[in-house]
Amino acid sequence: MSHTSILDRWADQVEHRAAEPALATAGRDWSHRELAELATGLRARLAEGTGPVLVACADPVPVVAAILACAATGRAFAPVDTRQPAARWTALLADLRPGTVLADAAGRAALAAAGQGELPLLETESVTGLPWTADHWRGLDGPDAGYVYFTSGTTGRPKGILGSFEAVAHFLDWEIAEFGIAPGTRVSMLTSPGFDAFLRDALVPLCAGGTAVVPSPGAVPVGAALGDWLTEQRIELLHCVPTVFRTLRAAGLTAGSLPRLRAALLAGEPVRPADITWWRGLFGADKELVNLYGPSETTMTKVFRRLTAEDAEAETVPAGCPMPGVEVRVLVAGRPVTEAIGEIEIRTPFPLRGYLGGTPGGFAGPDRYRTGDLGRLRADGALEVLGRRDQQVKVHGARVELGEIEDGLRRHPGVADVCAALVEETDGEPVLCAYLVAEGVTDEELRGHAAETLPALARPALYLRLSAIPRTLSGKADRRALPSPAAARAGHTGEQPLEGLEAGIAELWRELLHVPSVGRHDDFALLGGDSLGIARLLDGLRTRFGVEVPLRVYVGAPTVAGLAAAVAASRDGARPDGERR
Repeated sequence: MSHTSILDRWADQVEHRAAEPALATAGRDWSHRELAELATGLRARLAEGTGPVLVACADPVPVVAAILACAATGRAFAPVDTRQPAARWTALLADLRPGTVLADAAGRAALAAAGQGELPLLETESVTGLPWTADHWRGLDGPDAGYVYFTSGTTGRPKGILGSFEAVAHFLDWEIAEFGIAPGTRVSMLTSPGFDAFLRDALVPLCAGGTAVVPSPGAVPVGAALGDWLTEQRIELLHCVPTVFRTLRAAGLTAGSLPRLRAALLAGEPVRPADITWWRGLFGADKELVNLYGPSETTMTKVFRRLTAEDAEAETVPAGCPMPGVEVRVLVAGRPVTEAIGEIEIRTPFPLRGYLGGTPGGFAGPDRYRTGDLGRLRADGALEVLGRRDQQVKVHGARVELGEIEDGLRRHPGVADVCAALVEETDGEPVLCAYLVAEGVTDEELRGHAAETLPALARPALYLRLSAIPRTLSGKADRRALPSPAAARAGHTGEQPLEGLEAGIAELWRELLHVPSVGRHDDFALLGGDSLGIARLLDGLRTRFGVEVPLRVYVGAPTVAGLAAAVAASRDGARPDGERR
């Protein structure tokens, strides 16, 4: 599939399945023709300009339309998460220099809050659909302008990864064929538009005549809410990170649950043997569990494995074997090895484009990328991924540079020294921690500073005070000598929760936030609760206390006392916002 054949294939589906749903959102279903008409209207507007298109939209529908329109007009597109801090907006706009900024209301509000005026703005509300004809979308021979996705950078500045539609086409061909994605297949879309996996979630179903299904705006559904959503929306193919997948363990699933689901494809973080044991214990081999691996620099998945009962017994769950046309090597001193630990290198069947601005990074030639991941090739050809050579970590599937966190926190005048680490405590999910030498600076001040300088996933969940950062003889921070969070953090001194409902909610907070104590007036977010943590909290309230607390109610009262009042009001027959049922 060449880069323009993505549009050819999509046009075929629109022509033959015009009235069938292409995007299913909480507000409405968009048919293939309705989406095509929106893309046609946007294409006409984008044809008037030049240069990259920055897509600043929280709504995924105009983002999908922009991807199609940019492919047709030969303009690169760069989707971003609208929830990033002002400093990041400034940096990526300076690096990208967009010719057009496509923004919905959320994107415009974020740009305004970041002080970004005088932009070549195109408001999504001003784009109207135009009549769509297949001939205007087939057989195009324009340039493959591709895309830019921004990821965490070691210097604290976002790093733009350049990609091509040719690379996306190679992936689409593989996944559609490998997993039998056909007209009518319903595929989850849980990824933010600011991450390159969004291309997978959107284009796989569109090019196969299926439907991309989007949850309600706000937090990603987790736990029982995720199980209900998968069932109600008849999802057949689930893409998510292992952290989200594991929340299904609290959903009370049985062997008869999720009747339409055929496969769960996990990427972005390591899969654990316990994940396989639990899943296969419920569903056997009826619902596949698939491990995916591949850095953004080489465009999404490059290695995959259908996981088996044997993999549940392995010390390290294999990432798998290369997809067709891909070569994977493990290098020690530049030479390929088997059954030894070295750096993973990937060769692709299409040219790689590198980083915006020409930073070399790990690119080792026109089609080779040295990932920085440590791995081992087993004798049977399966790749095991064993960690990183550098200080890059994964948080909910997204890459975060520890150096970016440290650089951002050092800019606070009260921070004398800092070391960031991803710490995994016993039987818990990894926690992003900042170890600091800082006097007279509260956690609330540090969290406020982080919100202004760091993207959401790079903000530490815990701030731990030390008298000095442990260092090696060469002067580098010695992360192996850092104390565990339990040993480093001080006990809480706030007003204790009341017995009964407040105590039960506080216990849930302690489990989710990995903190030893919680005050009744503490703010969940200020204790380290991120967007996924909030989703888990609302799901926990639902499963433990049998009530539905809406996100808007949480936002209005994000404390133990406030949530206890909301739960009590719901139980008494009033809605949490005070209205009677």
